[in-house]
Amino acid sequence: MPRLLNGTVRVEGVDHEDFTANEHPTDKVRFVQIVLDSGQPAQNLFIAPVKWGGECRVEVELNAMMLDNNAIKITGNSKFFEGASEETGEMEDQVGIDFTVPRTTGGSPPRHHHVSLRNQVLIGAEDSAEVFFDFSNLVVEDD
Repeated sequence: MPRLLNGTVRVEGVDHEDFTANEHPTDKVRFVQIVLDSGQPAQNLFIAPVKWGGECRVEVELNAMMLDNNAIKITGNSKFFEGASEETGEMEDQVGIDFTVPRTTGGSPPRHHHVSLRNQVLIGAEDSAEVFFDFSNLVVEDD
C-alpha cells in the first residue's frame, strides 16, 4: 500500500555580527509531501536552499525510499556555506543524513531528526545552523 511522506525541514541559523545584531533566517521552513510505493527506487526530494544575513546558506539534499516493512528511509546531505554572499561556494561544514521514518500511528508519533552545522574557520566561527526534520509516514487510502 502506498505511503505518504509528509513534513517539514526547518533551518535555524546564526550569522554572527561583531558590531550589530546577529542575523537569522526568516524564510526557514520547507514543506515536503510525496507518495512512495514499494519497489520504487529512491526519490529525490527538492528542498530549496535557506539563505540569510547576506552571506549564509544551508542546502539540504534528501532522498526517500519505502522499505519492505513500510518504513521510509531518508538519506542525504546537509551543507552550510558562509562567505561574501548568499551564493558563495565556500562550504564550511557538511553532515550526512540517514534516518528511518516508521509508520506514524497513535503509538508511533512523527519522526524528529536534527543535524548541527558549524563554521569551521577562525573568522566567522560563531556562524552556525541547526536543521530540524519532522516527518510523518501515513497510509494512502484508496477511494
